[in-house]
Amino acid sequence: MLPPYTKPHLSFADQLALLMQRGLGVTDQAKATHHLQRIGYGRLTPYWQPFQQIVPDPADATRTVRSDQFRPGAEFRHAVDLYLFDKQLRLLFLDAIERIEVALRVDLAHALGKRDPWAHRSPAFLDTYRANQQLQGSTRHQGWLTKADQSITRSKDDWVMEFFATYSSPAPIWMAVEAWDFGTLSWLLEMAHPNDRFAIAKRYGLLPDTLVSWIRSLAFVRNISAHHARLWNAGIINQPQVPKQFEAPQMVHIGSDVVRRSRVYGAAAVASYLVKRINAGTTWGGRMKTHWLTFPAMPFANLVQGGFLPGWDQEAIWA
Repeated sequence: MLPPYTKPHLSFADQLALLMQRGLGVTDQAKATHHLQRIGYGRLTPYWQPFQQIVPDPADATRTVRSDQFRPGAEFRHAVDLYLFDKQLRLLFLDAIERIEVALRVDLAHALGKRDPWAHRSPAFLDTYRANQQLQGSTRHQGWLTKADQSITRSKDDWVMEFFATYSSPAPIWMAVEAWDFGTLSWLLEMAHPNDRFAIAKRYGLLPDTLVSWIRSLAFVRNISAHHARLWNAGIINQPQVPKQFEAPQMVHIGSDVVRRSRVYGAAAVASYLVKRINAGTTWGGRMKTHWLTFPAMPFANLVQGGFLPGWDQEAIWA
């Protein structure tokens, strides 16, 4: 049986004292206390984890665990620097994902709307194999449609209230897309009719499965960013698929090392590629490149941990 949680509430001064006791260097205690008051111990915790010692697991000598004790040379200010770097990184991603999300809404509404105004509501207009796959007691499409409809009923937008005060029909695809989040869009793209997936992917110079993979990867990053969680070295569960040479030659390099795709680098490269396809004159890739080139200097944390391997800034995707 697991033990109950017994750690007591600590004042901000006691939180700082505990960190110092564990070996975290503090050069300005007043400023550090201020950061704990404004950012919070819990939110800063992921940013000082790279500074903590790795020791053998007392329960299993073949494994290692992160200790509460810090490595010599670790400093509180470095965790704050990482937090501020990560905050700007999330804002950059949200900027790109907004553009990609808006474009994808148009793509799906236009392609599916040509089949039927309510094509999203019937597997007959979608990829019937994918839409009818069993998932948690219902089909994938049924589960998706329930969430998609909930997004509309929860919406406070004027058009929603005006529409349902005027019509008895469900909202057509070109209206419904405006209430859906990026994750909902990504699932519909994956279930779309094969011909529609191909037509949409062709706009971006990609094969359908590549685009679906990239959108799912960005949806994962979007969720991290929207919830203000640590991103700079986070593990990317929905890793972007490596494209074929004829699709996007400037993106093939993300397949050269798994760390490029399992950390944020791959998603950043994907975002840069898609934003350029949407707007050739965008400066987003340059801003992301500049941001990573200003990664704060410190021990125990570096660009490689985010998948930005040596020479990354010379890749064509960042030109």
